[in-house]
Amino acid sequence: MKENAIRNTRVMLLHLPWLALLGWLSSVAWFLCDDAFISFRYVRNLLEGHGLVFNPGEYVEGYSNFLWVLELAAIWWALGVAPEDAAPWLSVAFTAGTIAAVLWWIARLPLLCHRGLVAWMALGLVCASATFAVWTSGGGLETRQFTFFIVLAVMCLSLYRDSRRGLLAASLSLAAAALTRPEGPLLAALCFGWFVIQRMADTGRPNPDWRRLICLAAPFVVLIGAHFLWRYSYYGEWLPNTYYAKHVRPWYESGFRYLWAAALETGLYLLIPLAAVAMRNRWRASRDGIWALVLLLVGVHMAYVMRIGGDHFEYRPLDFYWPLLAVPSSMGIVHLGSRIAAGRWLRRFSPRLTVDARTCAFVLFIPVLFYASAIQGALLFEGAAIRERILHLHIELDDRNAAWLLAAPGMPMLVAVSNDLRHQASRQSVALSFTEHREFANSQLRTWKPYENMEKGVIPDDALMADLSIGIRFYYLPDLKVIDLRGLTDATVARNPVETPNHQRYMAHDRHPPPGYLEQRGVNFTIHPPVTSEFQALGRAKYAVKVGPALWMPFDSPNQQWVLDRFAGRDFRVFDLNYWAELLGDSRPVIRSDWDVYLVGNGLIYKKEQCTPEDAEPTFFLHLDPVDVNDLPSHRKQYGFDNLDFAFRYHGLIEGGVCVAGRKLPDYGIAALRTGQFTGEGQIWKGSFDIVEPAGDGNAAP
Repeated sequence: MKENAIRNTRVMLLHLPWLALLGWLSSVAWFLCDDAFISFRYVRNLLEGHGLVFNPGEYVEGYSNFLWVLELAAIWWALGVAPEDAAPWLSVAFTAGTIAAVLWWIARLPLLCHRGLVAWMALGLVCASATFAVWTSGGGLETRQFTFFIVLAVMCLSLYRDSRRGLLAASLSLAAAALTRPEGPLLAALCFGWFVIQRMADTGRPNPDWRRLICLAAPFVVLIGAHFLWRYSYYGEWLPNTYYAKHVRPWYESGFRYLWAAALETGLYLLIPLAAVAMRNRWRASRDGIWALVLLLVGVHMAYVMRIGGDHFEYRPLDFYWPLLAVPSSMGIVHLGSRIAAGRWLRRFSPRLTVDARTCAFVLFIPVLFYASAIQGALLFEGAAIRERILHLHIELDDRNAAWLLAAPGMPMLVAVSNDLRHQASRQSVALSFTEHREFANSQLRTWKPYENMEKGVIPDDALMADLSIGIRFYYLPDLKVIDLRGLTDATVARNPVETPNHQRYMAHDRHPPPGYLEQRGVNFTIHPPVTSEFQALGRAKYAVKVGPALWMPFDSPNQQWVLDRFAGRDFRVFDLNYWAELLGDSRPVIRSDWDVYLVGNGLIYKKEQCTPEDAEPTFFLHLDPVDVNDLPSHRKQYGFDNLDFAFRYHGLIEGGVCVAGRKLPDYGIAALRTGQFTGEGQIWKGSFDIVEPAGDGNAAP
């Protein structure tokens, strides 16, 4: 017993560095994405009694992760943990389950030589994968849950296919995978076909083992069949609406770039051949085709991914490849190491030289690990350092940021090809880095999350908006109905034909509403980010309503009478001359030029009589000198002043030949300001003003 305890401790200490590495990489790559909040809104509506819908009363299946949605709903209902908080940690739990399943698989796999070394190398291949680390938090998506159930099913088929309980576990795992991701049924069918052939090999009979096949397939068929029947009865469709929104036509050229880039960055070009070596060796030794199943799943799934053109996210559909391939790839390394250690050429090289098979395997493992993880690791850290929203972000590896990588043999060519493939893909929104999704989500959260404190019942029941991004902003605006202009949650948009040729397409962004559809539906509302004052609100939109303590909602609508009727009785403002006249009172301008500029409270008001639209077209510049430079935003401190340039159309109105615009000032102390208008040809007018008291205290005076 003492020896077992010592051995277990030694094994744990050997594996601990790999687990620590995965934990570190996962923390670097931790993120939430906007798309996850689409499912989160379905969760919210389900718990609020509206059903599994995006807009109450509209039965459209705009998600493809049924089981994930139900799990998040159960967690929120039972534990009070909201989906945006629960989803990443649920993904971490499935990551732990995936690693545990891989280690259990290795520990129980019969006829395995050098078991401890195989386990150590397999864990290293998984934990050193930056791509695997990216999907540890999962962005709030169901990716790692799907991986766990596929790995669990394959493990059960490998170890327990002679047991009815093992077959039941495999069947339920495949059903859970199919309820998590739409490609689940495809992989399940491959498992069933492989099982028939493997059982023939196990029994030596040419006929299928129907009883065991039924044990494996029946639970899956019953559960998935029931889900299809429920879907049709609930939504009126056999397939989720996301299928119609995303599937336009085969897109092989994009899929090829996607997979080729993945192969170079994640070492698939090494892992798959090594797994093939293990497959051949195991079949010849015991007629066990489990590694043939792994390669079958990976190969057919790659064909599927190539057909659909890849994915909007970086290598998300391929996530289950790494834990499945890690075990046979490690076995392939051990087999090659044994062959080298026993080979004649080694003795010819040095007759007295003897090398242990484990040593040879370890020496082979090091370059495999490096070439399978170095490029993706460099991309991970380069991307993690970016803290700004960049559209179609492309990270170029070169001598400036990856000289260590390019020093390795063959890496300059691999990196050059990888750079080119990712650049081409990013221009069509394919395989976008987690960094871009993270930064977009962070900006959306900063902008829209304050609406979670909005009073209930403010937004009218017949308000309808249309937008391109329907994740975070409408999760925090659950009472507002919205038309998804890309069709994920709208059946009509999802089925509108796409004429754009493949070379001009954008992944998951091809659909558009048919002509006249938005008018037919009666779109009548456009909401803007929340602000803390009516002055700010009316600097962004024509209308503003107070929706909570220090919380104002700016919005626009083409029907003013509808607005007045729906918001009667609320603390409500209209952006018109009467409002500005009341705000200005008897104030005198602090700057007189082409425009009169007033300092009112902690904001500026620009006014021009006898104004034309051409007068308001040039950009307004507004530069502020702070009392204390340390109060400036970090990216402005090096310049010593703040830049709040703005366009009139976002902050002003023209009415009766009068132009008025408002611009709120920051809350730090301001010593002086300079403002005016300019075009590409130069300044049109300018003025300056020294502020005696800080503008941020609400009592600024000339």
